[in-house]
Amino acid sequence: MLESRLSEEARIALSRYSSDKAARTLVPLWLQFEAFLQSRGTLPSSIPGIPEESLRAYATFLDYGDRHVDDALIALSAVLLVCLHANYNARILRSIVIPRIRRPVQNRQWDAFRLRTYQPLEYSQLARSRRRRARHEACASDAARNEDAVT
Repeated sequence: MLESRLSEEARIALSRYSSDKAARTLVPLWLQFEAFLQSRGTLPSSIPGIPEESLRAYATFLDYGDRHVDDALIALSAVLLVCLHANYNARILRSIVIPRIRRPVQNRQWDAFRLRTYQPLEYSQLARSRRRRARHEACASDAARNEDAVT
């Protein structure tokens, strides 16, 4: 069976940057992505020519497919790694995520974190508490500065 240009380019990129074992592991996941592109009727001539919308559609396809969330994350990560090694725009690759992904949720009993799956992404509680603490400290320092100026 003849390889497509995308598969050949993916093999070359993986062999250049990783071991043969890694390439043997990642190429089947890449072929699944290529089959997804063919099913949509969009098979570009090179990896950097893959539209951003196709990557986002693949992430959504993995999310709503009949597979475990870990398998979906691995499949998407493999595709993004191949794209990164093939000189795809890294800024675009950083923005491609599975819409419903695991996020840590604080467990009130033990003050530890557990994983809750399939929740929409939100700002983390830590970021909010840091902003809240910074605002509180800024207000306190302004109040202290105003008291010093008055006296």
